[in-house]
Parts: sequence; structure tokens; C-alpha cells
Amino acid sequence: MAQELISVSKSEVLKGLLDRLASEIAGLTASARSAHQAATHEESKAEDRHDTFAIEASYLAAGQSARVLELEKVRGEVEGYLAGFTPSDRIAPGCLVGYQSDEGFHWVLMAKSGGGFRALVSSSVQEKVPVQILSIHSPLGGELLGLRVGDDCEVEIKGVVKEFMVLRVE
Repeated sequence: MAQELISVSKSEVLKGLLDRLASEIAGLTASARSAHQAATHEESKAEDRHDTFAIEASYLAAGQSARVLELEKVRGEVEGYLAGFTPSDRIAPGCLVGYQSDEGFHWVLMAKSGGGFRALVSSSVQEKVPVQILSIHSPLGGELLGLRVGDDCEVEIKGVVKEFMVLRVE
């Protein structure tokens, strides 16, 4: 079945994104904890100036911890959209948008942060549908803001101008 024919529930999309975020946060938290333990363990002490295991483990722990903080921010934003959102016919942060491009039909959740995060969510026909968070600060996100169903826009991406048509706004 073509994606444009699959109906998705905004609340199911938000719940699916929250589930995926929770899973990602749990995995990264465990990895960061493990890397931190490796960096601070007695056996990780450098044997000479060329032994960088502990330093590398600490960098890894710091990077994973920073990613957890980013994802926590995104989770808070998505939870806010689930708790309450004023419907609009114009695209704004919190809107679930279906658009058509040369590559096909896509579902995106417009958000202030978390651009690029993806999840497979349930649809009306029990088929999983990919949904991506699209940052309003991205070139495409910025162009879509304020548009309505039937509107289109052009965006230059990697030197190529692409056309996008809005088919659904929820």
C-alpha cells in the first residue's frame, strides 16, 4: 500500500516517537555509564604516555552523555505536543505533515529540536510507517512553516532544487 494512502494517528505517531526516544535514551545511558566506568577503572590507568584508552573512554562517555541530554530535550518537546496542541490548518511546530516530493510521500513531525530522529509508527492498517522529526530550523522545515494543504515550495538541497507539496497537516 502506498504511504500516501496510509492514515496515521497523530497521537500514535507521538507515542511511537516517545517509545523510540525512550529506547534510545536507555541504550545511550547504559553505554555512557559503561564508558565512564572503563575510563575511571583502576586497570585503565595509562601505562605510558602512548596509552590513551582511559582518555578515549572518557571522550566517548562525554559524547554519549551529551546525546542523552539532547534526546531528553526532544522527548520533553514531543511530550508537550502529546499533552496539548491547538490544531491549525497552517504548518507550525507540533504539526504532523504529509508531503510529496520526487522521492515519494513522507510523514514528518515539525519540531524545534530533534531534526533527523526517525521512528516506525503504527498506521490504520497495522503497517509500520516511517516518521521523521523535521526541525523548523532546517531549510525544508523553514520553508514548510506556515504552508497549508495544497501549497508547495522549492528548496535547494545539496545544490539541487527540489519541489515539495503539502498533502496533509494534522
